[in-house]
Amino acid sequence: MFCYHCQEAKKNKACDTAGICGKKANISSLQDLLMYSLKGLAFYADHAAEFNLVTIRTHRFMAKALFSMVTNVNFSAADFVQLIDEAVRRRNSIREKLLIAWQEKHGEAFNAPLPEEALWQYERVDEKAFTEKGAQVGIPYYLEKYKLDADVHALQECLLYAAKGLGSLAVHNLELDVEETALYLFLYQALTLTLKTDNQRDDVWTMLLESGRIGLAAMHQLERANAQQFGEMEPTTVFLDTWDRPGILVSGHDLRDIEDLLVQTAGTGVDVYTHDEAMSAHAYPALKKFYNLVANYGGAWQDQKAQFPKFNGPVLVTTNSIQQPKKTYENRLFSTGMVGWPNVPHIPDRKPGQRKDFSALIELAKTCEPPEPLAEGSYRTGYGLSALTPLLAPITEALKADKIKRIIVLAGTDGRHKERRYYSELAETLPEKTLILSAGDVRYRFLQHDFGEIDNIPRLLDCGQNYDFNVILDFLEQLQQRLQLEQFNQLPVSFNIAWYEQKTILMMLALFARNIQNVRVGPTLPPFFTPNILAMLEQKYGLKGIDSVENDIAAMLEGQ
Repeated sequence: MFCYHCQEAKKNKACDTAGICGKKANISSLQDLLMYSLKGLAFYADHAAEFNLVTIRTHRFMAKALFSMVTNVNFSAADFVQLIDEAVRRRNSIREKLLIAWQEKHGEAFNAPLPEEALWQYERVDEKAFTEKGAQVGIPYYLEKYKLDADVHALQECLLYAAKGLGSLAVHNLELDVEETALYLFLYQALTLTLKTDNQRDDVWTMLLESGRIGLAAMHQLERANAQQFGEMEPTTVFLDTWDRPGILVSGHDLRDIEDLLVQTAGTGVDVYTHDEAMSAHAYPALKKFYNLVANYGGAWQDQKAQFPKFNGPVLVTTNSIQQPKKTYENRLFSTGMVGWPNVPHIPDRKPGQRKDFSALIELAKTCEPPEPLAEGSYRTGYGLSALTPLLAPITEALKADKIKRIIVLAGTDGRHKERRYYSELAETLPEKTLILSAGDVRYRFLQHDFGEIDNIPRLLDCGQNYDFNVILDFLEQLQQRLQLEQFNQLPVSFNIAWYEQKTILMMLALFARNIQNVRVGPTLPPFFTPNILAMLEQKYGLKGIDSVENDIAAMLEGQ
């Protein structure tokens, strides 16, 4: 096992026996074999694109398979065995069609050099055999086989993680009937690039910047699709307390799952609570109209083992951030979508024109006690672009009048490490003349702090989920135009990103693609970046790790 694609990699190097996330060595090996198989599929799909031989089902499969390997999404060996088998079968099918089409068009046989990922076959579908094969094709294998330059390898690994993030975005968009062929084709191109043995650093970096651009475009598509489906987000007070009726707790990003659940629980006496990034559901008109969408329960994803037992009712994990359940709630935990854990009941995908069937959760909830209170008070979220745009004029005037000195973007994902207290201290210590824009569950580090206002402008503007990060950039571009600044980097804005996994990797790449300078990333810098890559990022973009709260505030106020 060798895994270092999340911020919690052991000693900020790599998990080598078991993942801090709960991933066992066998799951790590199966994920490595799945990626190995997807590279083979991508090789043929990339070459077959000119013949239009790749079906939309294969496009969707690629996205879902990549999504399954995002941190904390799926831990089910059976699921990965099925995905590996399907990847190879789809690869073989495309290969057969490509060989015929190539011969007909070019008058000669397809003769591109074939990487082993495009050739691997197996006699039967077998978890043990797949696990053993996967243990042989992980990161150490590629380093040894290709004798890759360490910097090129680091960037290629980052490209694979970006592809996983793009896969997740593609699946979220697909749930709302939005698809972009260009994104699917880019996934094939990205994976195929990592099969080459003569890549130069600039080759891979160019693809990484393109992944940032495509990722930001996919975020924009998702934000627009959510708005069209559920209405524009609007500033909303979300309560943090509990009611005296049984409830169902929903964690994750998928708003359509929440809508299905609200429709089916209406009038049943069962309330619906959100958890982690699902909090944003409260800000959408089509969802907040349901009286039984009552509150947000608990903190960020990493606290679930302590908090889920106290909820007392069923818990549904829709997109990611599942952990090994404790016995105190394992009989009340459900998954859906690409999420999986062994022996956790899985709610199947919705059929065309129908809703997902959540009757099992509802019937179980009726037998459960109401949730135990965890917190009191409320939190304000829902500052989508339609809510931010009316604030352009007052924010512009406050900046000109020196009532706002700096805008601080605090976005990203929370996690376990004690060093993440930095984000609580930073937010609470920022001077009163700073405005904070936030997206993602880093919000839980300062959820109940009263930031007050500046000339009736809330000092904290929560823009939603990690996937709503584009809203912040769109708004800041509008502000740039309002202030008549030639360049984005002239804005009095500092970015401080709490990275954890593939979604926040896309955030970073999106900022680099926009040439945004002096971005801070913490609580540690990604372990897969070499010293040379970090030096390059510092030189080109002013990338920084975090320092003390006091030093970082002083530097950000100076535009550094």
